[in-house]
Amino acid sequence: MNRLKIIQRVRSMTRDFTESIFRREDIHLWLNEGIDRFAQIIPQLQGLEHLLSDSAEPTLIPERYRHLLAVYAASRCFGQDERHYQASTYMNEFEVKLDELKTAIENGEVVIVDEDGNPITDEYKVEYVDLEPYWGIKSTPYSLPEAEEE
Repeated sequence: MNRLKIIQRVRSMTRDFTESIFRREDIHLWLNEGIDRFAQIIPQLQGLEHLLSDSAEPTLIPERYRHLLAVYAASRCFGQDERHYQASTYMNEFEVKLDELKTAIENGEVVIVDEDGNPITDEYKVEYVDLEPYWGIKSTPYSLPEAEEE
């Protein structure tokens, strides 16, 4: 699904068939803002590039989730038009499905691959402090060693 098809889907969702309600430039900005949101939430999509031409495709996003860019842009269109109920309905759909994609990636159900077919992995590891050198015992998150009795 390229940018032109995504824009057509936005027009369909917003019922702007004559292209007279929402400016094309605004939709372009919101599609790229949606891409930024994908990259913000899912580390494997950090290399996702903005859609700068009508033939450009969001190649890192799995095909069945690409429609979410249209959902995001439709939400922003409705927000601009002060139709807040519709805007929040679409934004909720976007966030829920984005979280669903993130969970599927974390569980290994969906694999993000680059243009060459190589899987992209999360290079960011969770940082933590190992308390063993300080307390002499292995600790679990949110636990402190018990005090010794005198």
